[in-house]
Amino acid sequence: MRKNCFCKFGVVLFLLVFFSIFYAVGSTNEMKRDTTWTNINGAFRLNMMYTHYEGQTSPLGTASRNEFTWDTWRIGVHSYSKGIELSFQYRFYPTFNTHFIHHGWLGYHFSPETNVKVGISQVPFGDLPFGSHSWWFQAPYYVGLEDDYQTGVSFEHSYEKWVLHFAYYLMSEPRGTSEASYGPFSAARYSYDVVPIPGNSNIERNQFNLRGEYHFCNARAGLSVQSLQIYNQALAQSGNQQAAALHLNADRNRWNLKLQAMYYKYNNVKNDEGMLMNTVQMGAYGFGTYDVASEAAILSAGLAHTLPLEWGPLSSVQFYNDFSYMHKFDSETIGGQKQLFEKTMQNVLGALITAGNVYTYVDVASGYNHPWLSGFFGGSAMGSGYGQDPSQPVSESNPISRNAYWNTRLNINIGYYF
Repeated sequence: MRKNCFCKFGVVLFLLVFFSIFYAVGSTNEMKRDTTWTNINGAFRLNMMYTHYEGQTSPLGTASRNEFTWDTWRIGVHSYSKGIELSFQYRFYPTFNTHFIHHGWLGYHFSPETNVKVGISQVPFGDLPFGSHSWWFQAPYYVGLEDDYQTGVSFEHSYEKWVLHFAYYLMSEPRGTSEASYGPFSAARYSYDVVPIPGNSNIERNQFNLRGEYHFCNARAGLSVQSLQIYNQALAQSGNQQAAALHLNADRNRWNLKLQAMYYKYNNVKNDEGMLMNTVQMGAYGFGTYDVASEAAILSAGLAHTLPLEWGPLSSVQFYNDFSYMHKFDSETIGGQKQLFEKTMQNVLGALITAGNVYTYVDVASGYNHPWLSGFFGGSAMGSGYGQDPSQPVSESNPISRNAYWNTRLNINIGYYF
């Protein structure tokens, strides 16, 4: 197994270097190599929320339900010299007592059209940089298919109206540091990945991505495909995940439209006892994990309108509505009958207010079987998904736990970015 992994990695590196040199030599528009710059950047964010979960509105001041917190601070560096580029960012979440690397890569520009990145970089899958307008992202983010970061090598080439990506990732991003009370199996990282828990030692390895995007008029449409290995460390056996996405991003006047259709499937994924599973465990941000259905289709749409302003420091307000629908193809047996997993939905109605370097998201986020929009974080929201208290699992003797809710959260995030 290890030998095969190294062989794959060697082949990928050879192909990346070969095509990069090929395009660089053939380019008629060489980059200027005498430019050198370094930018130190960061952000400071505050967050306020007010929730209505499982049919109940939390009183003011309720911890983790209704509070004003110091959400995030982060620091980064972006540097360029003679074709070599460096980008790094580290994030701290005081409310969660969690910190981790967001990205960190070293790149080289062979030409204005061709570059390669080595390190922790954004996975070229779906609409880039992300298929949403709000602070919440869309549902694909919560199953690891939007704004995902992994550790490996990525290659990008532009040709006329096309942008092509090819990437190989040996593993997910490294684990950060989280609150000790969350336990040794907490997932301290920015993007959602399959992570190990007791009795289920699966991790992500050997991920391949291909992405093509075509630019026309004021729009860009593309196709993305992904394949990765799900490796069980206890069994020394592997399953896999296959995923594909169609995506469109279009601008007209002050309007922006984002549409995506995704499908993914996990195959032959087993727990430590060798039993096939119809869910995988995913986690991020230092919390515990939650179930994600092993096969699903996700449709998402976002529409935004930007209104320019000249009112003191205010320069614009972007109004938007983002909606996601997740249909799961797996089932479970309840009362002797097979029943499909419950669907997951998310809707975010909001506005982004821009004033100088201050960006404020005002969102009314609603979720149905959503891991973050619930009084019981995670539960089995993206898996079987019934919105229940995880301490009261679905069973024939506990049918009431199958009740699902539309939960709503008013969220205001104020950030100063520099």
